[in-house]
Amino acid sequence: MPRLNRCRITVVALVAILGFLVSTGPTEGNDGSSRCEGSKKQRKQKIEPRAIDVDQLRAMLTTYDEDRHAERRTMEDTALSRMEREYEQHLATGAEFVYDILVLSGGGSKGAFGSGFLEGWGSIPDGEFARPEFDMVTGVSTGALIAPFAFVGTSESYTTIVQFYENPEPNWVKKRGLLFFKPHHVSLFNDCHLQEMIRSAIDEPLVSSMAAASVDDRLLLVGATNLDAGKGRIFNVGLEAEAAKKDGIYDRIGTILIASAAIPGVFPPVIVDGMLYADGGATSNLFVTGFSAGEGPMARFRDRHPEAPLPKVRVWVVVNGKFQPEAAVTQPTWVAVAGRSLNTLVSSEEIFALSLIKDMVEVAETEHGADVEFRVVAIPEDAPAGKAHDLFDKAYMLELEKLGRTMGADPSSWRTDIPSAY
Repeated sequence: MPRLNRCRITVVALVAILGFLVSTGPTEGNDGSSRCEGSKKQRKQKIEPRAIDVDQLRAMLTTYDEDRHAERRTMEDTALSRMEREYEQHLATGAEFVYDILVLSGGGSKGAFGSGFLEGWGSIPDGEFARPEFDMVTGVSTGALIAPFAFVGTSESYTTIVQFYENPEPNWVKKRGLLFFKPHHVSLFNDCHLQEMIRSAIDEPLVSSMAAASVDDRLLLVGATNLDAGKGRIFNVGLEAEAAKKDGIYDRIGTILIASAAIPGVFPPVIVDGMLYADGGATSNLFVTGFSAGEGPMARFRDRHPEAPLPKVRVWVVVNGKFQPEAAVTQPTWVAVAGRSLNTLVSSEEIFALSLIKDMVEVAETEHGADVEFRVVAIPEDAPAGKAHDLFDKAYMLELEKLGRTMGADPSSWRTDIPSAY
């Protein structure tokens, strides 16, 4: 299946315009603190201006593109190795030859739905719709925060991420004083405390479990947006965990997850390897990669094992949101029009991304003769909405978690069709 050529959307300006209208949580203190550790500069999340000229940027991008090409090849090699492991197990035990992919979308606090759904899914007994051990997990933004725990896949790990979304703290994010919308600020909100919570979750047991899964040729992939390159990047967090387990330094994994969830203009961007990153949703709110046609792992497996069956590939997509915004009367003001347009833009982009994934499924079936199943779940259209002025509304998040848990335990929650954006 070819890699997604994702549609880019220019949401940064709209998010910045709307962000300062959100009246959420407390305002940071006069000294800019968020009750986080570190110096005043660190607490205020200041990023110094970057002195990079055009020639330096070009050189950086040349190296960057070469590294990304090598990383993509590594992902494809890993997928192929995992297929061969599964095939050997199939021959030895008669177990079904299946490659399972979990795709987790962005959605902010609505990640409570996805976390609840995944835990509820675990209550389904063995069978076609039982929650599998995933061979590949991809996540963007809030989906990136859930992805490591789904990748580990134990009951304890699923419970841990559910508890994270069940207990949002009032000081996770704070507006930057009365003049929080001033253009010189690095972001509209200070998310220092939220960042600390994310980093503290990346502990030794989690990293060791992620590394062990990666050694078994399973893939944990997180999407972020490289603002300097103007394109998305997929981080192989499984390999990052292997490196972290060896050197005992876990901070880089936390940095990658924070970068993926850094809503443009609302939360601070993040520097990774000298380049500036923001929310992966600015590129695509969900993705599948490593299954390109031609020289991809599916074709290479067939070349290596011409007499063997191809694996059944199951793509499970969990959308942390509704497919489309609810119908509502929109007033003819720039605030109302901009807000409504942003909601519609993000929903439509997600529908197009889902369509591309489904197209990949059809290509795998027609070009390789593979048995590929596509299933998707989202928050139902008739589910109640949260308060528009709260980024992290605990009551709403608990309601979503409960809804997700109920739907996860019901196989009929899955659907195979995608609504039209028109």
